[in-house]
Amino acid sequence: MKITPEIAQKEIYKRKDEIVDWLKLLVRFPSENCFPIGYEGEAQKFIEKECSSIGLKTDMFSPEDVSGVKDNIYWLNGRDYSNNRKNVVAKWEGIKKGKSLLLSGHVDVAPFGPGSWKECEPYDPILKDGKLYGRGTADMKGGLAAAYWAIKILKELGFTPQGDIFFESVVDEEFAGGNGTLAARLKGYNADFAILMEPTKMEICPACLGAFLGDLVLRGKTGGMPFMGHSIPNPIDGAAKVVVLFKEWEKYWRSINKHELFNKPGKELNVVLWDIDSKIPGEFKQMGNPLITKVSWIVWGYPGISEDYFYKEFRSFWEDKFKNDEVLKLFEFEIIPTFHYVRPWESDLNNIGIKKLIEVYKNCTKIMPSIGGASLSCDMAIYGDQGRMPVVILGPTGDNIHGSDEWVLLDDIYSLIIMFMVFINEWCCLTI
Repeated sequence: MKITPEIAQKEIYKRKDEIVDWLKLLVRFPSENCFPIGYEGEAQKFIEKECSSIGLKTDMFSPEDVSGVKDNIYWLNGRDYSNNRKNVVAKWEGIKKGKSLLLSGHVDVAPFGPGSWKECEPYDPILKDGKLYGRGTADMKGGLAAAYWAIKILKELGFTPQGDIFFESVVDEEFAGGNGTLAARLKGYNADFAILMEPTKMEICPACLGAFLGDLVLRGKTGGMPFMGHSIPNPIDGAAKVVVLFKEWEKYWRSINKHELFNKPGKELNVVLWDIDSKIPGEFKQMGNPLITKVSWIVWGYPGISEDYFYKEFRSFWEDKFKNDEVLKLFEFEIIPTFHYVRPWESDLNNIGIKKLIEVYKNCTKIMPSIGGASLSCDMAIYGDQGRMPVVILGPTGDNIHGSDEWVLLDDIYSLIIMFMVFINEWCCLTI
């Protein structure tokens, strides 16, 4: 059976309401990642049940139950999986003569941020002007829905793949995670080609950014008030100067790093400051100068940028500032890496799977796809490095990711289903 874009489009048109209802149902599960714990359990039970109902062979497992996973360089300690946080991998077995495919995504979502949603409540999704609003619609339950429905419709049409097809929903990707993805790779759920459905605005992305995470800690003298007529250096004042200087660092970091897949506007290397704190665990905080002030940061980097290179440049920048700045020279400082380095990745554009996906995209949309680096950090390196798979990211248009009123464009979900159906037909029928 040959699946053409026209056949796929016709089948999707008949099921549009059902597809939207299914995605709404998935979004209603508050599968938040609230590091170190997460609440993906009920959503994963739903996905496993849905996959089983269409005849897929499923496997549910906790990341920490996979042999050797905690000894791997990608494993991130300090995560709690006691709350029924399990991966779901569903397999559609081929007849062993065609190429295999992995369609992968994560089910955990960022916490919703109370009190700032206007279009809807985070887990009560609403459809408006072709956009589905709700936490996780774009990141990345919309992509999961597209992959699932491509497989479901092909099943209903009686299609039989030559090669194995894997559909997976992993846990614990947010908060610089990756343990769920790592466990699936080490358990052997790998393929000849992988597509990760993170939101890319329908751009085919053979590369993604990496992320460095850490704290810059300023240390002064605890307590103290200016009662005796002289001021005492306050590390909060120093932190205020650090916040301003991070913009200077961002400008410098961009100036010394370039990458051909990230040369479009909006793909520059960014810095995010996400927390400022002046408490020490267990400390009784009196009114007065704190002993420390901690500024938590994320800095993104292109493929090819190593940890050693980043920290050499980063430490040199701040050493100069704390030595010469009139405010900062009053404090000691320390740079403390946190979580782990979320590694960037770049797949070979000449890979046959990428070329086939570009061809399918053109045939399905009648336009040449945009090809570039994804301006986000994710688990892509784990698929490529640990799974030994050529991998691309391709997902829908959305916005307000990790923020209020997150949304995904439904027309992109339908387009992705068409592409995945046609790609499965053509890729999984190529002989090995």
